[in-house]
Amino acid sequence: MVDYEKKAPGVYVEEITPAGPIAGAGTSVPALIGTVKDLGANTPGKPVAVTNWTAYLGFFGDYKAGLQLPYAVRGFFENGGTFAYIVPIKDNSGLDAALDALTRLPDVSMVCLPGVVDPAVQAKVIAHCEALGDRFAVLDGAPDTQPLKAGGPLQAQRDGLKSDNGFGALYWPWIVIADPAAQPGAAATVTVPPSGHVAGVMARCDDTVGVHKAPANETVRGAVDLDFALNDTEQGALNSRNINAIRRFPGGPPLVWGARTLTAGTQWRHVNVRRLVSYVEDSIRQGIRWAVFAPNNKALWKGLERTITEFLTRVWEAGALFGTSAKEAFYVRITEELNPPAVRNLGQVVIEIGLAPTRPAEWIVLRIGLWDGGARGLEG
Repeated sequence: MVDYEKKAPGVYVEEITPAGPIAGAGTSVPALIGTVKDLGANTPGKPVAVTNWTAYLGFFGDYKAGLQLPYAVRGFFENGGTFAYIVPIKDNSGLDAALDALTRLPDVSMVCLPGVVDPAVQAKVIAHCEALGDRFAVLDGAPDTQPLKAGGPLQAQRDGLKSDNGFGALYWPWIVIADPAAQPGAAATVTVPPSGHVAGVMARCDDTVGVHKAPANETVRGAVDLDFALNDTEQGALNSRNINAIRRFPGGPPLVWGARTLTAGTQWRHVNVRRLVSYVEDSIRQGIRWAVFAPNNKALWKGLERTITEFLTRVWEAGALFGTSAKEAFYVRITEELNPPAVRNLGQVVIEIGLAPTRPAEWIVLRIGLWDGGARGLEG
């Protein structure tokens, strides 16, 4: 700020830096919570940032019987992930402290609890994601030899999970990978939970296409087989319950073959829609922080409208929103109707945003008939 009292009277011009465009928030950083081989100098419940598998080894050691976290971390990086937080806990009693620590890390966008299939414990992760609104729970389904059996491990687990606003998804079955810890003469494969690998698939899709791309019909790198081979009928039943299948079709590798959240409704049914809207909300929240404490007038409203519209136009141009024009894909409203004097007197600015997200084509319907080869035309 220039001290004009020390200058001669006259007209002076100041250059100010206008608010820049909104930068997209990160979407590809998971927090993986679990038990480690060697805690070392690390504190239980305190997140540790790692950028590759080697870094994880340096902090926590490798494999140990009964531990699922190392396989999940390695699977995340094998499938395209580049950065993660590891939160070591001794057992599930340390989950509350771990989740509290994660509230202080705004760059976390996914939360995994590899190998834990207790719905009461998983529900805490979902509640954490819903409360913060900027992250998504990637959960493992319970191992089961009869996945459609009412009251069985998988169906009982599903009965205990819900997320009305779609902040979590369940993946099943577990996957078979080459055992990196196998000793000579021992079994060459090991069955592990899929959540870490799926988080890597999500990170890969975000990087190659964008968060609006459904993380499905994607190869699970490192998986050589599945713990249970679903048929179409079984998957149809699981899909109706929003349990995302991992399938292996003839001649191909295991694929993520579902993209549904745990909500019973349709608005937040798809993983990519939930994650896209969270991304938009988080990006705008961070990108308009400059407006806090600014004079609440129409000049501020116009500035906010321009900034948000420019960001959403880029989101639409990336293919995340449905419409042949930006006007069909979204709207931004900051009006006196939304902001009457009573609202302004409270120091509030109300912004209404509508989005038309693209949704995955879960069913491709082919209408096939017999044709005699003759000419075809339209009448009327």
